[in-house]
Amino acid sequence: MTQKNFKKYFVLYFIGFGITISIFGAYIGYIFQMQNIQKHMDLKAKEIFDIKLETILKPTIKNMDDIVKSLGKNSIIREFLLTNSLHKQREVENILLAVTSIENKIMQTRIIGKNGKEVIRVGRLSENNQPFIVEKRKLQDKSQRVYFQELSKLGSETIWHSKLDLNIENKKVEIPYRPTIRIAMPILQNGEFFGVVILNLLTKEFFDAIGTSTSFEHFIIDKDNNYIMHPDKKYSFNKYKGTNRKLEDDFTDGLKANGIYTYSINDILQNEDEAVFILKSKDKYQDNLINESINTGIIVFILTVILSFTMAIFTSKVPTRLQISLLEAHRKLKEFTSIIDRFIITATTKPDGTILSISNAFIESSGYDNNELIGKRMDIIKNPNRDKSIIKDLWNTILNKKTWIGEIENRKKDGTSYWLEQHIVPAINENNTIESFVSIGIDITAKKELEKFATIDKLTGIYNRRRIDEFMLIEIEIAKRHSQNLSIILIDIDHFKLVNDTYGHQIGDIVLKKTTEIISQNLRKSDIFGRWGGEEFLIICPHTNEDEALILAQKLRVAIESHRFETVGEKTICLGIAQLKDGDTDKTLMQKVDNALYSAKNGGRNRAVVFA
Repeated sequence: MTQKNFKKYFVLYFIGFGITISIFGAYIGYIFQMQNIQKHMDLKAKEIFDIKLETILKPTIKNMDDIVKSLGKNSIIREFLLTNSLHKQREVENILLAVTSIENKIMQTRIIGKNGKEVIRVGRLSENNQPFIVEKRKLQDKSQRVYFQELSKLGSETIWHSKLDLNIENKKVEIPYRPTIRIAMPILQNGEFFGVVILNLLTKEFFDAIGTSTSFEHFIIDKDNNYIMHPDKKYSFNKYKGTNRKLEDDFTDGLKANGIYTYSINDILQNEDEAVFILKSKDKYQDNLINESINTGIIVFILTVILSFTMAIFTSKVPTRLQISLLEAHRKLKEFTSIIDRFIITATTKPDGTILSISNAFIESSGYDNNELIGKRMDIIKNPNRDKSIIKDLWNTILNKKTWIGEIENRKKDGTSYWLEQHIVPAINENNTIESFVSIGIDITAKKELEKFATIDKLTGIYNRRRIDEFMLIEIEIAKRHSQNLSIILIDIDHFKLVNDTYGHQIGDIVLKKTTEIISQNLRKSDIFGRWGGEEFLIICPHTNEDEALILAQKLRVAIESHRFETVGEKTICLGIAQLKDGDTDKTLMQKVDNALYSAKNGGRNRAVVFA
């Protein structure tokens, strides 16, 4: 064999060997690619379900559960159900209006009495409308509804979820259709059933959010294989619409066929539906994956022939697999980062508080845009009403390289306040010094608003009797422990009943609010001011003896006497003053100040008297 023939033979042999190996490698590669496609689809389906579950389904249901639980435990609502007081009814109506206004997914917020009749209902026509109190004549008897009968027999104050269904008004399915779920809690007193607090949650946006993706068709079925959610909306809630649609029409090979994934969501909904979430891969999506895989295989095949398949087939496996893993990891990281950016309030700052980066959720909560925040100090959202002791504790904690957890009141760009529950974590570099701080926050403004309703007098805007009682006990304990002075001032508006009898309660309310305003303007920052009841007010004066309290009382008396009230004209007040002495309790101190006020009234009114 000549050198020329040998070379030709060698080239032909090498090409033949390379082609043979390349074909074998392409075939093996195709099998692996098909397996990878299946794994990819499995992971994609699980990932989509987890996102829908963790970012939409769980937070929505938990948020509504927390609202119902808060309402069910509310002392004002419970007292109203026990007493049926008209005054308490108005307070309950305001609470339900406030709760419904905070969350536009709530279609109805209701209180149902133990007889099954609605006693208060706050409604909303749509997510974009403001809630309103339903007229008494339009309230309905729910005693025969299955959900009321179930709730009245629960025997414990637990959260209850209805089926996912269509809203029913006056025993008919409401048109246009309004998907809803009812979340409720029975109210018991000493084991006796007294009523129900119940929310009707609009679920249209909820279904829109969990019902779509580019890769899969989304379904939800109940335990009887009825559709709760279907890609073709006319088949959603087919049981309630009377629309015939069998499971076999959409899943000819059953729910265990390739490309179909089922996940129970009953542990979240916890209702009679025993609902199952189904993902069915779209044909176009699966075909695209296969076509991409085939095209890639052809390209690899051609390249390996040109470059000699022997080396390519062995050297490309490891980097190819590594690249696929890296791309998959990058994609998941990108999606996870996007979720955090949209839903979690985060910020990174320098050790001096200068903002380095923020999430979109931070921008949305603060009202500032990105350019207004980056490079500025965190003081830009500082609320002047912040508790300085909390801020001091925050800095002491994080500068000692520890994580601080707490609640902070911030201020938006428009000047309104909002509350965050924050975790602030120091980032330590290799030199064991603080490089930056990372804060992660959750908006708890709605929770704070509910707490405020429980402590503030609705008419005057100052502390109510319950809250002022709590402050009294705290300040007495502090004064005794540290041997400090403490005085209290009890105020009564002279002849206030005559104002109501002569001009009506509306004018009386104006006098109460104006009196509150005048007193508030003349108090010291350390004084604690609240409405004691009716036309009586109480001021707690820490670090103050009776002589100093008398000076403050005279100042308030003159301020009221000098003001000319709308319609009523001149009004005066009586003030009783008492100082905490050894052996005093909150009851004895209040008895002393009440006696002093009585003396002021008997002494001719428009005067301040110190208990002697």
